[in-house]
Amino acid sequence: MELPIDTAASEDLRYFSMPGLQGGGMVAFPIQGDSMDPIIRNGDLVVCKEIGLLGDIRDNKIYAVKTNGSLWIKYVQRIFDDRGIVRRLKLISANHLEYDPFVEDVNEHTRLYRVIRRISEI
Repeated sequence: MELPIDTAASEDLRYFSMPGLQGGGMVAFPIQGDSMDPIIRNGDLVVCKEIGLLGDIRDNKIYAVKTNGSLWIKYVQRIFDDRGIVRRLKLISANHLEYDPFVEDVNEHTRLYRVIRRISEI
């Protein structure tokens, strides 16, 4: 059984389109910090596409995870319960020598976005 992510909940996000990227529903988040360095650097902007089902998540890919008032850009691994349902996510930094992995529960307030582009200053 797949748990749907409640995409109908009201959020103050501005969606946009970008040349070379297909479809809508894209959002961008500014990066603050070095936990994903050198893959994504402080000051970069990540362009993301919203994920509608937990089953669409692929382990060890980079996602923006928004939950409980926090936003993380991390490699994600799914954690299943005894019935095979994703209930938690392990969030892993690229800069793993300085930042330990941690686990977040998935609930009706969790929003997931697949990172599809990184925009950096020259």
